[in-house]
Parts: sequence; C-alpha cells; structure tokens
Amino acid sequence: MTAKKSRQPCAVCNPAEASPGEYCEEHREELHKLEHQYESLFRLRRTSRGKDHESYDILLQGECEPCGRLLVAESHPDNLAMTLILAQDIDLDTRLPEYDALGIPRTWGDNLKEKIQQELIYCWYGDARACVDVFHSNIENRQHWDFEPRDEDSEDGEMGPEPHAPGNGGKHSVH
Repeated sequence: MTAKKSRQPCAVCNPAEASPGEYCEEHREELHKLEHQYESLFRLRRTSRGKDHESYDILLQGECEPCGRLLVAESHPDNLAMTLILAQDIDLDTRLPEYDALGIPRTWGDNLKEKIQQELIYCWYGDARACVDVFHSNIENRQHWDFEPRDEDSEDGEMGPEPHAPGNGGKHSVH
C-alpha cells in the first residue's frame, strides 16, 4: 500500500498549516514569475556622478520620459542621504493586484524601495545606511539652468565682486 502524499505547507493552498511566505512549488513558481514581471516596473538611469554624490532619473516601465529624480549624497562612507522627487500622479500606495492572490500586500512603493535598495544601496555602497526623503512635485514644469564656467581671462578685466567679499553677504548668504 502506498503512503498518502502529505500536503506541503502553503500560505495559499492551506494557510492554517503554513507560515507567512511559505508556498508550495506551484505558488512559489507563480511568485517567481511575478517578481520577474515587476522587476522592471521602475528603471533607474544615472544622470550624473561626482565625488560624493549621484543623481538618477526614475522611469516607469515602457516610458522614455522620467517620472522622478533621485539625488544621492554620501555624507559619510556609511551614510547616504537620498532625496526622491516623484511626479504628482505617481501614487506609491497603488497596489499590485497580482500579489493579492498570494496573500502579499505589495505596492508600487514597495517595488521602488526594493529597486533602490538592491540596485543602488547594496550594489554600489555595500552596507551603507540610507535615509530617503520622498517628495511629489510637478515634474512636467521643471526648469533647467546651465551655467558656463567663469571666463578668468576676460578682455575687459572685470570679473565682478568676490563671492565672499564684505558687503556681499556672509559666508553662507544667498545674496
């Protein structure tokens, strides 16, 4: 007589016997496919890099125009300060409904957070601690200013006042 095959614990098939995140082979494969499907929901494209800072455009899957910008500043080798500026119409609380069937409450924000964590923090900075401030802005109305370097050998010899000369505001003045 053949022994009856025991049911494998699965959070979908038999949730009473399974721990959260425990899946049978069929549902584990389904989760694996979802991970691949959504790994490119957001893309990061580096736009600049300096000694202690970088900036990235955030692009939605299939889009050519950025929906946001990520500014990364390395304040210390083990600390990153990040500023994420997203378009107003990007709702990070939007659910990914395909995950609901597996009992996983996953959102666009979870996806973007994981993308930043895996592709930037862990990949480029290793074990760094990162703090991310998230803002929403009207990206479509952004302005770009490009300043040419100052010509030190101008013909008329006038270079303007020294940046921190007396009467021009203090060391940290914006005037």
